This record gives sequence, structure tokens and C-alpha cells, in this order.
Amino acid sequence: MKAKILTIVGTLLALLLALTGHAATAVSPPQSAGEGSDDTPVIGLVTGTNPTGHTAAWAKQQTTDASTIAEEAGRDGAHVVLNGLTSGQAQTTMFNQQVTGAGPNELIKTTHRKKVQRELKDAIISAQQAAPTRGRVDVLTSIRHLADNLHALPHHPRTTEIVLFGSGLQDTPPLQLTDPVTLGDTRTTLYTLERQGMIANCRGWNVHMVAATQTPDGPLDSLREVQLREMFRQLFHRCGGRLVEWSSDRLISFPGAGTEVAPADWVKKRQVIVPIRADVLFDGDRATLRTTARRDLDKAVAILTRTYPTATVEVAGYAATVPGGSADKALALSWARARAVSQYFSSHGVSPSRLKTIGRGLQDPVASNGTEEGRQANRRVVITCTTR
Repeated sequence: MKAKILTIVGTLLALLLALTGHAATAVSPPQSAGEGSDDTPVIGLVTGTNPTGHTAAWAKQQTTDASTIAEEAGRDGAHVVLNGLTSGQAQTTMFNQQVTGAGPNELIKTTHRKKVQRELKDAIISAQQAAPTRGRVDVLTSIRHLADNLHALPHHPRTTEIVLFGSGLQDTPPLQLTDPVTLGDTRTTLYTLERQGMIANCRGWNVHMVAATQTPDGPLDSLREVQLREMFRQLFHRCGGRLVEWSSDRLISFPGAGTEVAPADWVKKRQVIVPIRADVLFDGDRATLRTTARRDLDKAVAILTRTYPTATVEVAGYAATVPGGSADKALALSWARARAVSQYFSSHGVSPSRLKTIGRGLQDPVASNGTEEGRQANRRVVITCTTR
């Protein structure tokens, strides 16, 4: 009888320790990579700039995503590292612990594991809530910090699940993806980053990017979204990982099958596509280049004369549908604007024999014509460079 009582008391004391947190802490210092290395599953998380703001729908979805990750981590006993971006733009480690149970029996182990899962879920939600809605976007630095944290762990599984929450449109040197030429010429951009030693080792990473297309001005148009996705697909491929999920607002498949997202259509065609919004190049409904247009056009000239000096070039103008507008006038304007850009190229060293000029009018909109923001995105000149 006395032995039974002692066993019950011991179990209750262990349960109390688990519930009050004495058995584990939310953030614990990792061991060095050389000590007791094993293949325990690892999950790396980063919360970055969230331009969409903290709406009720957003909060609900973040809770769902956090629950999915915590459940998966607990099921596999994964070690999770969560880095958050604070309002001061500083990278902070908000969780660094293995999500597993500890104790003398299965009841205590399960209770402890569920407690750690709740801590992880709360940490993810807190990190999302603390994420700035404005300010610079520096995904490269976030990736490098996470890589440093993960490489310091004693666990080295063959694959590591990575989730990057927040805008992917980096606007911080050396990777300024807000520049259409930098975003369009993926090969040159990544080559430059590699030479500068800015690409982290991400061998074995399966990367899920959530809300990467969001910006302070709203979501990216369809063309720039595909360009951004292709940039990160090639970046992670180059550093030894795979981009396996690209979602506009939620975690859809976690951990998923590990299949890399498909490359953009133009990759096999060996094309570089640079779209430039018409309001950057022209005033109103005019087809005369603004003096400030030189900045973007000179970058395009550099690509055409130095990087791809033998490539063929298509310069295509596009217009937007407006209430009461004329399709014929839109077509004529798109032609005139394309000719203006082609003439600029030919006067700055691009052989006219390499240039094809076309106006496509209202064809192929990349955004809705129902809003002014969408119409501005549709009014553009697209430079397509086909390399040989």
C-alpha cells in the first residue's frame, strides 16, 4: 500500500513539474554541431515584414499555421528554431528547443510534449504579431541568420523543413528586388550574390514561403510574382535546397512531399523578362519618355549590350482598360510607347537588327482593371531578351 502511495505521489510531482515549466524552457542554448550529432528532425522558421497588417482574418490564419507546425513538430519530436523580426528590424531567436516529452512514464511525457507544443504555437503567434508592417525587407539576412542557428545544432537530418513568413520583395542592398532589372535577370543577380558570399548554405532545406508576394502597396502583379518565385527557386536550388511551396497567404502543405515548385515558363526558353511600368517612363497618356526614365532604361541597356550582347530583344507595349476608353487608342498608345523605348535602345548601342517592337494594347493584363492600382500595373513596357 505504501509503495502504491509513493508511486502516485511521485507521478503527481512529476506532472506538476511538467505543468509549471520546470522540466523545460522555451529557449535553450544549442549544443555545438560536433557534440552528439544525430538525425533528429529539424524545423526552421522565420517571421519577416508583414505588409498586410494584423487583420482578424490574418490572425486566424496565423493561429491555424502555428497549430499545424506545432502539431507536426510534436509528432516527429523535431527541434524547432524560430527567428522573429522585431519592430526595430532586429533578428531575435524566439524559440530554440526540441518538441518532445520528458518524464518517467508515457502520461508525463505526453503532458510535457503538449506543453512544449503550446509554447511553440504561442511563440509563432507572438512573432507574427511583433512583425513590422512597414520598413525594409531583408530576406537574405534572415536566411543567413537561420542557417547559422541550424548549423549550430547537434542534429543533422537529410532534409530540414523551413517556413519563411512575410514579404519576399527584398529592398535592401545587395539584393534590391524592387528594381525590375535585378528581379528580371535572375542569373546575373544570383551570380553577383554568390561572388559576394551572400548566399548561405541551405543544403537539404525544403522551403515553404508564405505571403512572399505581399508589399505595402498590395500584392504583386502576376508577372512580378512569378519572377519573384523564380528568383527564390533558383536561389535555394543554388545553395543546396528546394523551394517546395509558394503561397500567397497561408501554409498549405506542411511538411509536404518535398517536390520543388515548377520553373517559370521562360526559363526553358532562355529568356530574361524586364517589365517597366508606364508611369515610370511616361507622363499621363503620352509616349514621350520622361527625363527620369533614363535610370531604368540605362540598366536595361547594360543587360542588352554587356550581359547578353547577342540576344534578340522584343519591346512590347501594353495598355489598360478604362471606363469609356477606346481599344484602338489603347493599341496605338502601346505601339507608340514601345517604339519610344526601342528608339532609346538603338540610340544607346543596341543594334536595331536585334530589336522587335510591338504594341499589344489591352492584351494579357497582369492585374485587375477594376482598380487604379491594377490599371497602373497593366500599363507597362515589357522587354524580353532571348539569349543564345
